[in-house]
Amino acid sequence: MASGFAPWEHRLSTALSRALDRLPRGAPISLLFSGGVDSGLLAWELRSHPDLTLRTVGLAGSPDLTVGRDAALELHLPWVGVSATESEVLSLLERVGPEVRDLSPTQRAVELAFNLAVESAPPGPVVCGQGADELFLGYAHFDGLTGSAALARSDRDLEELQDRVWPRTLRIAGETGREIVAPYLDPDFIAAAHAIPVAERLAGPLRKQALRSWAIRRGVPKSIALRPKRALQYGTGIDKLLRRKVPHHRAAS
Repeated sequence: MASGFAPWEHRLSTALSRALDRLPRGAPISLLFSGGVDSGLLAWELRSHPDLTLRTVGLAGSPDLTVGRDAALELHLPWVGVSATESEVLSLLERVGPEVRDLSPTQRAVELAFNLAVESAPPGPVVCGQGADELFLGYAHFDGLTGSAALARSDRDLEELQDRVWPRTLRIAGETGREIVAPYLDPDFIAAAHAIPVAERLAGPLRKQALRSWAIRRGVPKSIALRPKRALQYGTGIDKLLRRKVPHHRAAS
């Protein structure tokens, strides 16, 4: 075992490599890319794939488009920025209305932003970083939690993702024939993440410190690995648009 590496890091590396090895060769791979640690680590691990393209979606002028472009340049990987229009967002909302009608404003905006990105991708697998926040305690509600309370909340978040959020996302994406792959939700990767002591998952100046430190050891540039989290619905500008254009979205806030 290499000096200075924790046992859980080796287990995580093995699990992630196996999950990514199952992606097909000879077919285009699109990676939904925000420029943060979740997608940045996946981009780094897939960098030798001959048909990989990083894709960032947002309304014109949104932060994610700028960050995604700059991070892709730093990784020397091909990147496509997709500037979505207001009409495209509202059309998607109308089309998937029954799936998102009962969601909170935040959940609705996230679902629309994610599926807008998926629909913009060409045929072939679309890889995403879903699951990282649940496994590595990336949400604001983990602040101040310790030990068993943090683990219990992580388990609830992961259960919600696997039982409700992810199936809904797959249903919406499936209507357009897209195949979505979430390597962090691979069962072996989940088991490896659960083996990390909770104190290490909670430690550090930034949320997801264990994931960030591991990513840096894997070679991910610090500017990407240590970039503070920016929620998808805000970074893409989708939430702001919905609050301006959809009355019931504002009323539910």
